[in-house]
Amino acid sequence: TARKHPHFILPLPREGSSGAEIHFLQWSFPALDTATVVFTHLAEYKLRGEFSQPHTTITMHLELVEEKGLVLMQGQVLEGRGVNVEEARWLVLCLQKFYGGEEGDDVSRRRLLEKFSQGDETFKVEELVDEAEKIV
Repeated sequence: TARKHPHFILPLPREGSSGAEIHFLQWSFPALDTATVVFTHLAEYKLRGEFSQPHTTITMHLELVEEKGLVLMQGQVLEGRGVNVEEARWLVLCLQKFYGGEEGDDVSRRRLLEKFSQGDETFKVEELVDEAEKIV
């Protein structure tokens, strides 16, 4: 799924606010058994594009997937970039729910991912926020 949909956005609900902050994520595959996801504030990505600075980096080590069914994840949250560890954890949880490869995944989440990747004009951020709120 990540190779097919390497870019996506995820909402981060803000305490005491009815809104959510939107974060851009991008997958890369530096080795056969490694996948990396970087998270950036969407506003910064819109402003700086490929030169934007990520606030969180997650590296997934896939060496044990076949043998043990495990993926080891290593995360780094950069201080002073506007996201704390708990908020980064929320984004990773959302990432797993939208990109999870298990049978029975929520069809509406998968549809949102596909619409975003295809640039479909019917993609609505409000629907994304609603789906993310259902996760917890």
